[in-house]
Amino acid sequence: MSSTSASFPRAGGLLLAYLHRGTEPSTETAFAGSLLTSLAREVERAGFDLLVLDDEPRVEGAAPRVRIDPFTAASFVATRTRHLGLAVTADAAYYEPFNLARLTASLDHITHGRAALNLVHDPARAAAVNFGVRDRAAPADPERHAREFLHVVRALWDSWEDDAFLRDKASGRFVDGDKVHAVAHRGEHFQVQGPLNVARPPQGQLPLVHVERSAASRPWAAAEADVVVVAAGDEVGVREAAEALRSLAVREGRAANPPRVLAPIVPWVADTPDDAERLRVRASARPDAVTVVGTPEEIAAALQSWAEQGGIDGFAVLPAPEPGQWPRFAEQVVPALVRRGAIEPAAAGAAATLRGRLGQARPANRHASLPQPVNG
Repeated sequence: MSSTSASFPRAGGLLLAYLHRGTEPSTETAFAGSLLTSLAREVERAGFDLLVLDDEPRVEGAAPRVRIDPFTAASFVATRTRHLGLAVTADAAYYEPFNLARLTASLDHITHGRAALNLVHDPARAAAVNFGVRDRAAPADPERHAREFLHVVRALWDSWEDDAFLRDKASGRFVDGDKVHAVAHRGEHFQVQGPLNVARPPQGQLPLVHVERSAASRPWAAAEADVVVVAAGDEVGVREAAEALRSLAVREGRAANPPRVLAPIVPWVADTPDDAERLRVRASARPDAVTVVGTPEEIAAALQSWAEQGGIDGFAVLPAPEPGQWPRFAEQVVPALVRRGAIEPAAAGAAATLRGRLGQARPANRHASLPQPVNG
């Protein structure tokens, strides 16, 4: 299974996440509930905080990857995990803002505040032929299209104030209508009236995750994302990407709250130093991640040293494309990080919501500070 995990500093240690990008050959079907359950529980047991379910709604090539729908998968594993955050991937070209806002708000309620959104805006729009939206799926400015899309989604999440539900049996009033707001959006790409027909998510606004495919999406990520996995093939490239992202965030007025920057790495975990030398021969360089080879203690020491040097907030770890590498990382490298005090034991002192685990405050509702109408 080609996957990614990420870790970055927080109070008391490193935050760990795991991005699931597909499946590897298995005796079980890729769509088996038992396989999803096993994966999610293994990730949570290892001490990871976030599972990102990737998606690409197309099939291509002689040996295409198969992917189960991320919303279905997230809803399924939500009932089989307790602390694990769940991020779903959606392309702005193939959803309507109202539909996506409803799906994600519902997931946040089902998970009791453990949901996140990985919003994709792929300029190639290669899956447009599957949706009959070729013209809409190829806007002149994909970044502007995605910004408007996200603006509408976030407005819909806020269309119900937190205390809109009265549930007052004595008066018979269930909802305070003055605290339910229409969006009334009329923009370049979307017209959405609102309000949403789902209460405000437990986290207020779901965290936005962004996994770079290229530097082209960096200005958008700097303005909108909470967590960004940069694309770079060596340590120097990662630091340059991180600096560029933070500079862009400052220009966007986010100096006090820039996105978390994660360095992508591919760890090849060896049993002994001699095994590590043999793995170095097989390990190939990648343009989008840094290859790290060594024993569990060597890799843990390298990750801790890199994090302590600053410049990044943590790591996005893509397990090497070899059977057994992910279990070795989960079962040997993660405990080594715990022994070093770099991360806490699994679920130790975990916050109730994903935002809490990210160290982010719950945003106030945009309508809460507005003057309220006087009820007659």
